[in-house]
Amino acid sequence: MPVCNVIVLKGHPQATLKQLVVECSDTLARIIGAPKDRLEVWVTEVEPALWGLNGQPGDEVLQTISRSEIEMPFIRMVLLQGRPVEQHHQLIAEMTAVVARVLGANAERIRLQIDEVHPDRWGIGGVPASVRRAAEIAARAATA
Repeated sequence: MPVCNVIVLKGHPQATLKQLVVECSDTLARIIGAPKDRLEVWVTEVEPALWGLNGQPGDEVLQTISRSEIEMPFIRMVLLQGRPVEQHHQLIAEMTAVVARVLGANAERIRLQIDEVHPDRWGIGGVPASVRRAAEIAARAATA
């Protein structure tokens, strides 16, 4: 169920973006203890002209400021409710570090949002997660 979308300025080499997908997947799976076959991690590239940086279109800003100085990657994750706050904090720290290292981005400019969704409001193959993953949800609640 866990999903992660990393939004970046278009223009990174594809090999770098593929490495980012692999390393974000590895980090997410390790921290939350989820099998990789349940994860979805993808990168969305945005045309610099359509991304505002310093109040200006990014393509104009990139003419005078380097990508590594100005880019602000945005990581958005969706997780089922019930995970401990410490796990959220670890995700924030480690996913930021991965994105900064792989992209050569300034970690201070990276933003990460974790959205929690109630298991009754997340479907897996047409079945609510509250039904499909009932045993896992109960086990997680017992350790929280």
